[in-house]
This record gives sequence, C-alpha cells and structure tokens, in this order.
Amino acid sequence: MDISIEKLNANNYSTWKEDVKVVLMEKGSWRIITEEEKVPDKLSGIKGEEERIYQKLLKDYNLRKDRAYSVIYLSSEKEYRLLIAGIEDPVKAWKILKEHFRPDSRARAIGLTDEFFSCRVCPDEDIGIYSARLKHISAQLADCDKPIKDWYHAFQLIRYLPPEYAGIVQAIYRWKDENFKADKVLSELLAEEARLKQSNKDQEVLACQAKINSSRPLKVITR
Repeated sequence: MDISIEKLNANNYSTWKEDVKVVLMEKGSWRIITEEEKVPDKLSGIKGEEERIYQKLLKDYNLRKDRAYSVIYLSSEKEYRLLIAGIEDPVKAWKILKEHFRPDSRARAIGLTDEFFSCRVCPDEDIGIYSARLKHISAQLADCDKPIKDWYHAFQLIRYLPPEYAGIVQAIYRWKDENFKADKVLSELLAEEARLKQSNKDQEVLACQAKINSSRPLKVITR
C-alpha cells in the first residue's frame, strides 16, 4: 500500500507523528517503536527446525524494524534527517525527534492548557471539527504527561457554544455526574446540530415556497 504523508517540518510534528504511527501500524512496525515488541529471544541449545523458526522470526523482526526506520527517515524533511542520520534504530530515532520537537517543559504544558480552555467554536464550524481540535490539544497535553480529565473535556465542549444550543446545554446541566462524559456530551451535541440544520433547512424551504406563492398573480373571477 502506497501512503503519502506530509513530511516532518518545523510546524507539523503533532500531525506528522500521528500519520507516521498509522503508516507503521499498517506495516506491522508500530509495536517495535513503542517497545511492546522486542527482538525475539534465542533459547540456548535450539537446533534443527527450532533454529530455522527462530531465524525466520528474527528476519521478520529485523525487516519490520528496518521499514520503521525508513518510514521515519524518508518522511522527514532533509534538514531534520540530519538529527537521525546514521542511527538506523527506529526507536532511538523516534525518541530523538520527540525530544527535539516536544521538549518536556512546564511552559509548553501551561501554554497548551491555556489553549485548551480558550478553545472556542468558530463561526459556522461543525461540532465534530471543534471536538477534534479539543482532542488534538488534549493529546499534546498527554504527551507532556499532563492529561486533561474527561470532566473538563466535557465541560469545554459546551462552554462556548452558540446561543441556539442553549436548550441542550441546560438539559446537559441536569445530567447525573456519571453521565457527564465527553463522549456522551459530544453525541448529544451532534444530534442537536443535525436537528438544528434540518430545522433551518425546513424553514428555508417554507420561506422559498411562501415567496413563490406571493409572486403568483391573483386570478380574478368575473361573472
């Protein structure tokens, strides 16, 4: 499968790492990067068929490991390839790039926290897109070991909604605490968004029909 992603540059690390993760998952290499999968252990004294099986497993592991490094290297702009050139270990390469683009700092975590709680729905923006922006910021905070609690995520989803969502927001306020979850809030907002869009569409149709009717000449019946 040929997959094309935007190369790593100074401004796209957050999206790049997610794209590369998916590519490596498709190639069966992602668990090597996360170190969930290690090089196969060779038991002492094995021979014959067991030795052939081990060599096959080792070859497969090394092939997927090489593919992982190739993806990381080739999906980076040339200036950033210098950071990992000659390493050939995809795990080390991944960590080097992470440290370069995402240094663990209190200032960055504070900045992302402020960005999260300042995030607002843009004019004419779909609720799904707004939710995706919040999730993206939340993921970056998780990378800093400062994850956002689900309660705050649910709160931020309804915090800056347009006036037409006032009814559903008031209904959500009356939920029990165990129901106040980000996924459930999002589901309700998406349903309300669909209802509002359909309502607006129906009103436009009625207004158009009324305009057509008003423009028709009246028939005068003479006797």
